[in-house]
Amino acid sequence: MSEAEQAREPQGDTDGRLLAGRYRLGEVLGRGGMGTVWRAVDETLGRTVAVKELRFPSAIDEDEKRRLITRTLREAKAIARIRNNGAVTVYDVVDEDDRPWIVMELIEGKSLAEAVREDGVLTPKRAAEIGLALLDVLRSAHREGILHRDVKPSNVLIAEDGRVVLTDFGIAQVEGDPSVTSTGMLVGAPSYISPERARGHKPGPPADLWSLGGLLYASVEGSPPYDKGSAIATLTAVMTEPLDPPKNAGPLKEVIYGLLTRDPEQRLDDAGARALLNDVISSFEQPERPAPAPADATQVMALPKGAAAEPASGDAGEGTRDRLRGALRSVRNAKTPAAGASAAPVTTPPAPARPAASAPGAASPAGAVPPQRPASSPVTATRASLTDVVPRRTLAIIAAVVVLAVLGVVLALTLGGGDDKPDDSGGKSTGASATTPSADASSTSSDAAQGEGGKAQDPGQDEDKGKGQGDDAEKEGEDGKKDGKAEDAVPAGYRTVTNERFHFSIAMPKGFRFDTTSGQGAGAIYNAKGGFPRLQVDYTSSPGNDAAASWNSARGGVAATSTDYHHLGIQKVQYNGYPTVADWQFERTQQGQRVRVLNRGFKADDDHGYAIMISCKADEWDGKECRTLRKAAFASFEPVD
Repeated sequence: MSEAEQAREPQGDTDGRLLAGRYRLGEVLGRGGMGTVWRAVDETLGRTVAVKELRFPSAIDEDEKRRLITRTLREAKAIARIRNNGAVTVYDVVDEDDRPWIVMELIEGKSLAEAVREDGVLTPKRAAEIGLALLDVLRSAHREGILHRDVKPSNVLIAEDGRVVLTDFGIAQVEGDPSVTSTGMLVGAPSYISPERARGHKPGPPADLWSLGGLLYASVEGSPPYDKGSAIATLTAVMTEPLDPPKNAGPLKEVIYGLLTRDPEQRLDDAGARALLNDVISSFEQPERPAPAPADATQVMALPKGAAAEPASGDAGEGTRDRLRGALRSVRNAKTPAAGASAAPVTTPPAPARPAASAPGAASPAGAVPPQRPASSPVTATRASLTDVVPRRTLAIIAAVVVLAVLGVVLALTLGGGDDKPDDSGGKSTGASATTPSADASSTSSDAAQGEGGKAQDPGQDEDKGKGQGDDAEKEGEDGKKDGKAEDAVPAGYRTVTNERFHFSIAMPKGFRFDTTSGQGAGAIYNAKGGFPRLQVDYTSSPGNDAAASWNSARGGVAATSTDYHHLGIQKVQYNGYPTVADWQFERTQQGQRVRVLNRGFKADDDHGYAIMISCKADEWDGKECRTLRKAAFASFEPVD
C-alpha cells in the first residue's frame, strides 16, 4: 500500500460486504489513484487481511479499463513471485464486479514517509538498517526479472515490530511481460527516477538502486534529492545538476553518493551497497567491555614457547633479540601510576567509517574512509606490576639495554644534528634516515603490466589496464616476503616514521611531515608543504578477506566523488606474504592538478588491515622522486601493535 492508499478515509458503502463468500470488508484503510484498500476478515481462516479494490475513474474507455486491470493483475503476480520477508504476501485474487480484488497480508504500521514527517529524520544507523532490508527485497525481485521502478519512502511500510516492507509493485516492469505503461509516459516520483529512465533509456536493476539512494537521502535529510518543486525542473536536476550535499548522513554519505551516481555502469551495485551499509551499522555498535581487573590482582600468563631454551653462548642470536624487543615492549606497556595514585581514565577516540565497500586494508582513496571503530565510554586503565609481566632476570637485562639506548640517543643527537622534528600525528622518527639500502634490498624496475611491488594475478574482473600501470616490480622471495630487513629498505634522504595511533611504521622523505588525518580519522597523510607527492596510510581493525572485490565495490563511490576520475585498473598482487592484497590505480583532478594514485589495500592479519596510497602529479609518476617513494614505502612498511 502506498502512502496515498494508507491515508485514513471515511468508510464507504461497501463496508460489511462479503466478497467471494469469504472476505468480510471492514473499514477503509486508504484510497489512491487506482483504488481503495480495505481492512477485511477472512471468515474461512479467521484472520485479518487487506483487500485492494480496483476502482475505475468516471468516463473511462474500454481500452484504459483493460490496461488498469492488466496492471493490477501484474502487480499481484509480481508480488507473488518474490519470496522475501520484505514483500507483502498475496493470498488471493478475486474477480468480482468485472474487476480484480487483491487479498493480501495486512501490515500494521506506518509508511517511511509518514515516520519521517511525524517523528523526524532517521539516524544514519536506522536508515542503513532500512536500506539493507530494501536491498534484500530488491535483490529477490531482480532475480525474478522484476524492476520495482517506484522505490520511495511512501512505498515502504515500517511494521509495529520493526519489519520493513516494500509495497506498491503497480508499475513494476516484469521481464517477459508486455509493457502496460502508455507510450511516452514516465511513471514514478520525479526525485526518485534514475537519470537513465528520465532520458527514456531502458532501465535495469541499477535504476532501483538509484531510487534507494534517493530514499536514504530523504530518510536522513527530511526532503528528497534534486527536489525543485515541479516534475520537469526536478527531472532536469536529476539529469544535470550536482547533488546538494547531505548534512545529516554521517557515515551514510558514501553510500548515498555511490547510489546516486548518474552513470549506471559506475553506480554502486548490490554487493558494494550492502558492504557499506553493514559498515555504517557496525560503526555504531559498541562491543561489551569486560570489567577491568584490579591493578594488584594476581595474573596467570603463559610463557612464550621456548622461553626456557636460552642459548648458552655469548652470541644472543635472532631469538634473543626478538625476546628483548618483546621485553622492551612489555616495559613500555606496563607503566603504572605512582603508588597511591589512581590510573588516569583513557577514552578511546572515535575512529572513522570504512571505505567504499570496505577494502581489506581500509583505505580512503577519494573521500571513502575505513570503518569507524565505535566510540566508547571512558574506561580506567589498569596495569599489572612489572614482575607480573616480565621475569626479574629479564628486567635486569632491560635496565642495561635502556642505559645503552639513552647513550645511543645522546650520541645520535650529537652526531646527527637533531634536525628531525617529532611527527605531529603521534608518529615518530626512528632515526634511520641515513641508512643506504643494500644491493639485496634494492627494488628492481620492471615495465611489465603488474601491480606495484608484486606479481600480478587475474583480478577476476574485466578491468581496463592503464598505460604504465604497475611499472615498479618489487624484489620478493618465493614466499612473497621482501628480501632483506625493512630497515635496509630506507634510502638515503629518508626516515622511518612510526605511527602508534594507526599501527604502522613506514619510510618517507625527510621533508615529509604529517599533514592531516584522512577521511574521518581513518589514517594519516604525509607530504611536503601540503602538495604532491604525498603518502597516506589508512588502518582498520576489521579487515575484509578479498582486497580486489572490496576495491571493485568501492570504485563507483570513489568515481562519483572524484573530479574527472579515470580508472586504470584493479589487480591482485603478492606482497609481503599477506593473505589478500590488491592495487587500485586511477587518475583524478585534485587541488587543481592532475594526479595519479596507487592505492594498495591488504589484510595483514585478522586485526590489522591497511591501505598505502601514493599520490603524485600524473606527469611526474615515472620520475625518480615518485618511483623512489613508492618503492621505499612498500619495502619498509611494517604493522605495529
